[in-house]
Amino acid sequence: MKGPSSEFDRLLEESFKKRQSIEPGSRHEAKVTAVKNDYVFIRTSENKILGNISTEEWREEVLPKVGDSLVVYFLKENSGDFYFTTCLSGDNLTEEHMEMASQYEIPVLGQMLVEANGGWDVKLGSHSAFVPFSQLDSSLKGTNIAGKRIKFVISEIGKKQNKIVLSQKKIADKERETKKQLLRDELKAGMFVSCTVKSIHKFGLIVDMDGFDALVPQSEATYKKNADLTTEFRVGETLRAKILTLDWVTNKISLSVKDFLSDPWSGKLPFKESDIVSGTLESIKPFGLFVRLGDDFTGLVPNKESGVPSRTPLNTVFNPGQKLEVFVMEINPEKRQIALSISKASEAKDRMEYQEYMSKEEAPGAVSSFGLALQKSLEKKNKK
Repeated sequence: MKGPSSEFDRLLEESFKKRQSIEPGSRHEAKVTAVKNDYVFIRTSENKILGNISTEEWREEVLPKVGDSLVVYFLKENSGDFYFTTCLSGDNLTEEHMEMASQYEIPVLGQMLVEANGGWDVKLGSHSAFVPFSQLDSSLKGTNIAGKRIKFVISEIGKKQNKIVLSQKKIADKERETKKQLLRDELKAGMFVSCTVKSIHKFGLIVDMDGFDALVPQSEATYKKNADLTTEFRVGETLRAKILTLDWVTNKISLSVKDFLSDPWSGKLPFKESDIVSGTLESIKPFGLFVRLGDDFTGLVPNKESGVPSRTPLNTVFNPGQKLEVFVMEINPEKRQIALSISKASEAKDRMEYQEYMSKEEAPGAVSSFGLALQKSLEKKNKK
């Protein structure tokens, strides 16, 4: 049987091995095992070392929960207790700890003070520090960050200790790379995500998708052709979107929000074949005219249905924005195509005018000279 002294020796040897396996400043993955008033208790994933972190580090944030994963940095061991940090702040920003933070890029929490020449002055515990504009992430530039508490890494500590240069960009880049690795495992094309509109352009929407920029092309932002997206979306608006493509090498991500919009083709169309409808000339092409019908539909008038002689350029007769009356020849819901005719609309109108005029003739069979002329015109068109 082992005596008390041998048990003490075993524990002492285990403690010594743990101290040997972990160096001050070393970075570790850890799981939260318990959360108390003063400390968050963790266990490192690799060495299975039990440690604690002061709850002061989450003074302005929500405390982690049991089972949460953390990135931690080892500070010191005292009487068998292992002290870690996720981000040095307040009283922990001692000269010794800041030297360690500078060497191992341990995050430090500083408060933005005032904009200075070429950057910002920062309060770092009881010390003064400086972050150049070039070391601020683009997401912070141009925003009101005075008074905000932000995480940095220490880039340089001067000999006199009063020259401390910080970088927030390194922190942002590391967090983005960590998040990128997680998203690479989680996200696939076809999945649905939430995103926030950052800017609106003719070519589409630039949105923020969990910290990454993504593009919603104009064709995937609306069912309307050549729509003005500034009238349909606003900066800061939250959208649900489907992932179309993911390229983590070039960081190019494309999304579609059309699954969450009402498809005008899915319901009853506001017109049918053989109707005469009013439209607006949208564009002139070598093969015909594109005519917008209301807000949601566009149809094509082929050259031969334009009513213009074959060798006459369409742009000498028509102008974009011009109001036109067109005859709906064919609707193809599967291809989302509508075939239109200006000449048939004109013929149909002439026929209706002729029939209306003839119905007003007092004597049956009596046809006026106007009626005869119109009838001959229609017969001539039908023979073509």
